[in-house]
Amino acid sequence: MTVRTTGAAITDIRNYRELLLNLTRRELRSRFRRSFLGWGWSFMQPILMTAVYTLVLGTILKVKPEAGDPSGIDTFAFFLLAGVIPWSLFAGGLGAALGSVSNAGGLITRVWFPRELLPLSAIMAAAFTLTIELSVLMLAVSVFEQVMILHLIPVLLVLVALEVMFTAGIALWLSACNVKFKDVEYLTSVFLLAYFYVTPVLYSVNQIPTSSVFGTSVTWQDVALINPMARFVMAYRNIFYDVRLPGPETMLWLAGWSILVCFLGLRFFARRADYFAEAM
Repeated sequence: MTVRTTGAAITDIRNYRELLLNLTRRELRSRFRRSFLGWGWSFMQPILMTAVYTLVLGTILKVKPEAGDPSGIDTFAFFLLAGVIPWSLFAGGLGAALGSVSNAGGLITRVWFPRELLPLSAIMAAAFTLTIELSVLMLAVSVFEQVMILHLIPVLLVLVALEVMFTAGIALWLSACNVKFKDVEYLTSVFLLAYFYVTPVLYSVNQIPTSSVFGTSVTWQDVALINPMARFVMAYRNIFYDVRLPGPETMLWLAGWSILVCFLGLRFFARRADYFAEAM
């Protein structure tokens, strides 16, 4: 059997883009089906997480975030939401995409279509939810802090696109592995829990020690910023908390990581997609 190339996978995705949109709509409709709040849950999850962390960190432990530079914003809830919402795309997208292929065995064995559409539709649905949540956050910051963020929307759209690419690349890789190795699903949940605390979602990058790592010229803050999600959170906070553009170094770093991870994930998935039906 001929190994399917990355270029062929991209062509198939483009040719079947209407099916991708239909699968995304199905994912969105099924996500909150038969729930009382419906789409309200997409807002409730980050709000409840923020409320709990604000209570524990801000009220009980008296943790105060540094004021936004140059905005001067010091509202802990906005500081947390600027990190929690983009994290929800990453963790929620991976969680939804992880079993998208292995749970569609009946469909895969009956008809051919680009298998990449299954995890990608889950990521697209998570991205749609993200845009709604960020819109509400932008409105709340503008109203309560009396600052204008509209001029940063073009950069925000680029940032969202890069995070979607980054998340999609990892989702493609993990969903392909999960077809054959079911342990991937459980390992991913453990990894995401640890990765959440390693990523500066609940704290600022500036709170990471700047002491040297084992006597080298590299600091612990430098090590933390190797983490792409740390850079994503920092960039979102630049927009919603500092109300300024992320630095060009940060954007170039994220662009490089996102393109590389997306390409490698798609390449890994495309080379194995034709064997999924046999593994079901």
